[in-house]
Amino acid sequence: MSGQIMRHHLRIRRPERLSAFYGDLLGMNDFGMENGAHLFGYDRGQCLLALRPGAVEPYDAKPDGFFWKTGITLRDLDMAVAYLRRQGHWVRDPAQFRDIGYLTHMTDPDGLVIELLQQGFEGRARSIADGHPIGAQATIAHITLRVTNIGAATAYFGGTLGMRLMSVQPVEALGFCLYFFACSDEELPDPDIRAVGNREWLWSRPYAMIELQHLMKPEARIRNYGDSARSGFIGFSGADLPNRIITPDLRM
Repeated sequence: MSGQIMRHHLRIRRPERLSAFYGDLLGMNDFGMENGAHLFGYDRGQCLLALRPGAVEPYDAKPDGFFWKTGITLRDLDMAVAYLRRQGHWVRDPAQFRDIGYLTHMTDPDGLVIELLQQGFEGRARSIADGHPIGAQATIAHITLRVTNIGAATAYFGGTLGMRLMSVQPVEALGFCLYFFACSDEELPDPDIRAVGNREWLWSRPYAMIELQHLMKPEARIRNYGDSARSGFIGFSGADLPNRIITPDLRM
């Protein structure tokens, strides 16, 4: 893979009906059509959502699904949540999840899960520019997939695709570990990829990463790899070949 992740391809039922959600509610810019996909995002130079028609049923979010969520990072999560609630959109109360991040989750009208993650830990919000309460402070930052064979997954993302492992974040008490891959040669604040001190820096990066949730329990299985009839994850692509969609096949 050459260059940063620039497109996050999602299959949905009717792209036009989601324009109010992604555009008006989440403050994304409408960048029009590209190769049959409707593009939405915060900065044309960063990762954009590429919404593609074709689904006839909403996404069926399950804990054994290969695709988990789309991550959006924010400077001030509490401000964003207050705004969403004023607009009548339900969203969980934000909480600091261990030493990983201050976050919450919501869903789009097709049932696709979105994580809102503050760039700083709880109590460390940053000021935002004037403008849309979310659009003025947000980045499409993570595409989260679940795997059970982290060796094979690391060989694929780190070897085949040439991405760099930026961070490893164990959550052993809950039976998983998080791995973050990106196309980046930036120097980490701490060279230890397990260092907690790197995490707020990671959440502030202006580029998208692949987040792998490695399910560590021996009995863990990925059973739902997507269904062409349902909304869901298609793949991702880089800046050089936006129409070459990379769809990982990690059925292991």
